[in-house]
Amino acid sequence: MDFLGHLTADQLDRIHERFVPDEAELITALAHDPVLPGPRARPLAYAFRYFWLGEFDAAACIALPQVEQILRQFLRPRVPIVSVAKGQTPGTVDQLGGLIRRMPAAGCPADWSRALELLLVDPDRGMNLRNNVCHGLIDTPPKHRVALILQAALYLLSYAHGHRTLAPPAL
Repeated sequence: MDFLGHLTADQLDRIHERFVPDEAELITALAHDPVLPGPRARPLAYAFRYFWLGEFDAAACIALPQVEQILRQFLRPRVPIVSVAKGQTPGTVDQLGGLIRRMPAAGCPADWSRALELLLVDPDRGMNLRNNVCHGLIDTPPKHRVALILQAALYLLSYAHGHRTLAPPAL
């Protein structure tokens, strides 16, 4: 996964070198009303800009909640992610790990669900970046790992935009 991160960081740098996108261009490219409306695309655009400035901690801290929000909005019409309160039983909202595990039920490839799990929430075999970064358990993550977080956001947005074919239904 780290090797892929280095490749992704290189590709993100090439995009920046070639196109030098400004904030408005990034927002336009990232926005997709059902899962990431324009005002919510602004923070993700900031994450990319921080990445290109070498501010990897800021990029990761901004991008991680955006990845969760994109996934939550993508899954909301496809699978149940919220249970309402019933009597004395409080309602619940799936956290990131639960959302990732629900991806195959929403038609996403199981291998990408597992990749996101390893990247973001698996403390035993994975990088656990969501918890390690958001809870201050690690210092600034390296560039290639931040690139993987940004790639995760782009991957989820590509599904929302319809640029990826959903996995065929299980028989």
